[in-house]
Amino acid sequence: MEESLTALLLAYSPLTALVGTNPTRVYWMRAPQNVAEPFVVLQVISSVPDVTHQGPSGLVPARVQVDCYSDTYASAKTVARAITTCLSGYKGTPTPPGTITFDGVFKDAERDQYEPEDSPDKLFRVSMDFIIWHKGA
Repeated sequence: MEESLTALLLAYSPLTALVGTNPTRVYWMRAPQNVAEPFVVLQVISSVPDVTHQGPSGLVPARVQVDCYSDTYASAKTVARAITTCLSGYKGTPTPPGTITFDGVFKDAERDQYEPEDSPDKLFRVSMDFIIWHKGA
C-alpha cells in the first residue's frame, strides 16, 4: 500500500511542484536530517484487515498520518491542501498499475502544529489523518 500511495502522490503535479520529484521530499516514517522544505512524512498508524460475519472482506482500512513540514505555516498549509485535493475521495489504482486498488480515501482529521522554539528546526507542521480502504497485496 505504501508504494502505491507514494506513486499516487508523486503523480499529482500540484504536489510535486512543491516537494519535487528528483529527489522527492516525500518520506515514510521520518525525513533525513537537513532536508530542504517543504517535505512530507507519511506513517501507517493502524491497518487491520476487515472481517465480516461471513469472513474476510478482502478490504483493509488503514489510517495513514500525513505530516507536512515547512519553515512557514503558509507553505506547510499549501502542501497539506495539495495532498487533501489529491487524496480526498480518491478511488482507483494508481499509475504505474500495481496490485493495490484504493476503494476509497477519506480525510479524517487535521491538526496544525509547530516544533518548539528550542528545537533546532523550528518547523511548522500540518498533520492529517486519512482512512484508506484498499485491497490487494
